[in-house]
Formats: sequence, C-alpha cells, structure tokens
Amino acid sequence: MKIVSASLYDQAYTPTQILETDLPQIAVFGRSNVGKSSLLASLMKRKKLVKVSSTPGKTRAIFYYQVNGRLLLVDLPGYGFSKAPKAMAAQWQSLVEAYLDKPPGPDLAVHLIDIRHPPTRDDGAVHQILMERKIPFLVVATKGDKLSRARRIKSLEVIARDLGVPRDLVVAVSTKDPSLPVEVVWEKILERIGNRE
Repeated sequence: MKIVSASLYDQAYTPTQILETDLPQIAVFGRSNVGKSSLLASLMKRKKLVKVSSTPGKTRAIFYYQVNGRLLLVDLPGYGFSKAPKAMAAQWQSLVEAYLDKPPGPDLAVHLIDIRHPPTRDDGAVHQILMERKIPFLVVATKGDKLSRARRIKSLEVIARDLGVPRDLVVAVSTKDPSLPVEVVWEKILERIGNRE
C-alpha cells in the first residue's frame, strides 16, 4: 500500500480515553522486545513518528495512528516484559481488554512474534484473548533476518503449530532485509479486512 500520510491521531492511557471511531482499526499486539515500534515505523514510512523506548515495557498507553486518512493502526502497549511488576501486567490486561470490548473494536489484530523463539506463554494468552472475542488476526514473525531461510521456514511452522493457526496466516518480515519486506503485512491486512483502506 502506498503511504500518502501517517500521523498520531489519538492516545489512551485509561479505559475512559479509548477512542470511538468509524475508521477501520488494525490492532497491533506484541511482546515488549519484539520490534513492534520499528515495524510500525516501517509500515507507515515514518521513522520518527513512533517513539521507540530505550526501556522495553515502559510504554503503557494505546496510540492510534491514522494512515492515508482511511484507517487506524492501533499500537497497544507491549506485554510480557520480565521486569514489569504484576500490577503493571494487570493494568495492561485491563486497558487492552477494555479496548477490545468497546464497540466497534478492531477489524483485525496483528500479533507479533519473535521468529527466533517459539511462542511464549504470554503470546499464547494473548492469542486466546483474540480467539475468545472472535477477532480476525494475522501473525507476523519479526526479525526474520536473524535466521537462515531453512531455519526461518521451520520457525514459522512451529509458530503456526504452537498457536494452532493456519500456516498461511503466519508471515515473516524484517525491517532490515529487503527480501522480507514489511509490505507483505499491508497486503495481508488489506486482504483480511476486504481492501477497505
């Protein structure tokens, strides 16, 4: 998809601040160190638009980015950071579940998994949250440049198997390797939401 414009549209730090909008929403989930900010910046062709924290797990808000004036990329706070206290994890769940449960909710969830590792317990829990709410999803395996092609194929199979999802809904990308372009994510997004960009 050609990016004509991308900007920060709104943000929510509490459930009462969650946006009500008719724009299609693409919710982006991922562990705190999965490369979510870098992927979002690459998707929007705006390196400075998305803030990349030097401390994983520090961001505890929902950020709405409007793309081409047609849809919203919704950056949800990262989860699973080992140094985060339990109270912070509970806050994450409260805010994210409030977002998911507020109509109309996301049209699609993009779930980021580090390709170098099998899905964690937290990854599985997030996938279960999406399944329970019947939210369409796409699994994106980040950091694809870190593995050889053979290991990458094997890892994608493991991710699909462990999450119990069709293999064609798991794609590998890299923000550094042109042979694994992030544009494939846009292709899958538009395919899944019916080209309503």
